[in-house]
Amino acid sequence: MDFTEIDSKFRYSGELGVTLGERSTGFAVWAPEADSADLLLYRSQEDYPCEVIPLKHIGDGVWRYVYPMRLDGLYYNYRFTYGDEITEAVDVYAKAAGTNGKRGYIADLSDTDPDGWENEDWVRLESPSDAVIYELSVRDFSADPSSQIPSLLRGKFAAFCVKDSRLPSGEPTCLGHLKKLGITHVQLQPVFDFEGVDESDPKSSYNWGYNPSNFNLPEGSYSLDPADPELRIRELKELVAALHREGIGVVMDVVYNHTYLTENSCFGLTYPKYYYRQDEAGRYSNGSGCGNEIASERAMVRKYIVDSVLFWATEYKIDGFRFDLMAVLDIDTVNEIAEKLREINPSALLYGEGWTGGCAALPGEKSASKQNARYTPAYSYFNDNYRDAIKGDTFRDPDLGYISGNYHFRQSVVNGLLGSAVWAGSPEQIINYCEAHDNLTLWDKLLLSAGGCHDDDRKKMSRLAMALVLLAQGVPFIHAGQEFLRSKPLGNSKSDHNSYRSPDIVNSLKWNMLDKNRCEAEYCRGLIAFRKAHPILRLRSFWDIEHAAQVLSSPDGTIAILLSQSEDMLILINPITRAKMFMLPDGEWHLHVSDIAASNEPLATYCEGVVVPPISAMVLIKKPV
Repeated sequence: MDFTEIDSKFRYSGELGVTLGERSTGFAVWAPEADSADLLLYRSQEDYPCEVIPLKHIGDGVWRYVYPMRLDGLYYNYRFTYGDEITEAVDVYAKAAGTNGKRGYIADLSDTDPDGWENEDWVRLESPSDAVIYELSVRDFSADPSSQIPSLLRGKFAAFCVKDSRLPSGEPTCLGHLKKLGITHVQLQPVFDFEGVDESDPKSSYNWGYNPSNFNLPEGSYSLDPADPELRIRELKELVAALHREGIGVVMDVVYNHTYLTENSCFGLTYPKYYYRQDEAGRYSNGSGCGNEIASERAMVRKYIVDSVLFWATEYKIDGFRFDLMAVLDIDTVNEIAEKLREINPSALLYGEGWTGGCAALPGEKSASKQNARYTPAYSYFNDNYRDAIKGDTFRDPDLGYISGNYHFRQSVVNGLLGSAVWAGSPEQIINYCEAHDNLTLWDKLLLSAGGCHDDDRKKMSRLAMALVLLAQGVPFIHAGQEFLRSKPLGNSKSDHNSYRSPDIVNSLKWNMLDKNRCEAEYCRGLIAFRKAHPILRLRSFWDIEHAAQVLSSPDGTIAILLSQSEDMLILINPITRAKMFMLPDGEWHLHVSDIAASNEPLATYCEGVVVPPISAMVLIKKPV
């Protein structure tokens, strides 16, 4: 179907959803081809409607009604008639809902603000390259008993507000660990309302959350009481405030590329077909790989996505957005998001996956893919090329990467360290990583690809991978638990490739591993602090890098890069299982990163040459004359 004429005739720029006045409640919904539309009011989640009110078509495809009193505390849905078809739908703009999101809820959102919320502000950055992003799931973060979070709060928003959880050894877990690690931003896997977990019995099932249901309200399974529509809103705000108090920003993982349901989603029931792309035969296109794809290029879909992002940024003080399968979205939409978002928060982080999950109906030249990164300059993209060069092909378990013995990846790793990606317009557009929620964890990948190695060597590989991410030009990204060798074992020497609905025993962070692998975690912490202390690792343009970086000659398979700006920094990489001698440029060089430690204080001093241990990185800084 061609909706171009609908966009031309019925484009609407006003406010949609529920608006509360001093003595009134307004309702507005866009459904231009409906024969009629009714407002259904409910006293609870279970009743029949207590009142059915016909909505009035006011033009531009909008149906509206203003109730002459405030209706805080009531539930509501809309009913639409399309010929012989009658549908009931949750308001696509609903900002609160009851259990499992089946009915919208009318709430004064100011009543959900925690104490001091009016003073809450975003975490500011001068450049995306100054960020260190840490991806986690709300549930995984505290679900395991080893988190030492009170049992009632495990897997919930409220766990982030516990300041003093510690292992018996005294090592902090959860919020304390994040603060100690030194990351700048937490990326939360989806926290909007999603399908796949029964909110009335959340322990009975598990889901990452990439099954969108209601985009503008929080997921109830993360709340202490999913039946209380306002509590989940307050709890998410309290989570944001708790992280902000520690100087940590919050990035929201958003999934505007598809919905879990299609015809029976709130969008499909409100205005059939409009919100989704179709192929030439009228079948739903599946660029998401999940059964449908959102038609972001259509006027009112674009408006919806932009409105939604701005709502989360303003109402919840979200500091940034990670877009799932961003190449399903069109360039104009993501650029409009960036323009309007950065008017209110100039340092908002914006990044995404620069690919689709299937064949999308959107023409390639209009896609917000990493190949089109130059046309979306406000966005960063995941550098999967660098990821696979570091550890080996993500989708072929036995394949080796640079850290595990495939030295043919040397040039690709050099390119990664220098922020050189053919698709990027600047290093600020590059997200460097070697592990994320998808696919095997790095440790599990090494167990399968480097299975013949001793654990000590695999730990060296893991430390080297962390160094390659945190020493690279661009934006570093760490998966929760990666710093203490997170694993997702299934038993029988197998690991979980796709744990999106695997139980807590697979997905939860096992905080007791932090004691076992404390050296790895401390190494990561030291690298983060070192990166923060040296602007030369966070250059903002290719011109800066070109004038600051020099690749030096080094033994076969190894890497030597000299960075010179306000200081001289030498990065030495030896992935080989034997120690290698590197000749040093003239001068006295202080060691700051070794095979086992990273520090802003010198660890040793070298002149003329240095031996780099097997499977390790070294960073030295020249003492000023």
